Amino acid sequence: MDEVRQAALEWMAKAERDLEAAKRMIVCVDPLLDTGSYHCQQAAEKALKGWLTFRSVSVTKTHDLVHLVRQCVKLDRDFQGLLEMADFLSPFAVDFRYPGDMFEPPLEEAEMALRGAEKIVVTIAEKIRNQ
Repeated sequence: MDEVRQAALEWMAKAERDLEAAKRMIVCVDPLLDTGSYHCQQAAEKALKGWLTFRSVSVTKTHDLVHLVRQCVKLDRDFQGLLEMADFLSPFAVDFRYPGDMFEPPLEEAEMALRGAEKIVVTIAEKIRNQ
């Protein structure tokens, strides 16, 4: 396996672990919606960086999922359909990590974040597997 593919798969492994962490935190008896939502954003971010790595694009340190999706769109127009979810998920990188106005998102938003992160991770995993 070449180095680029191996690096992309490592990003994807981390994305899948973040997604699993999010599921365990959001879909449980006593949910941790703030931390679970953060892991949703992280899963999407790492999957997008995995795709960019797979396509030999240097990834920058950013939590801005819209920026990452736009980079992906330049390589594959299918990513255009992920822009709205990227915009929704981006704030979860910081909004609930620190004390502030809102301690955690409502359950409905956390569940939506989970569905969105799962869509992004699964979509990218399939793209990498099929190439």
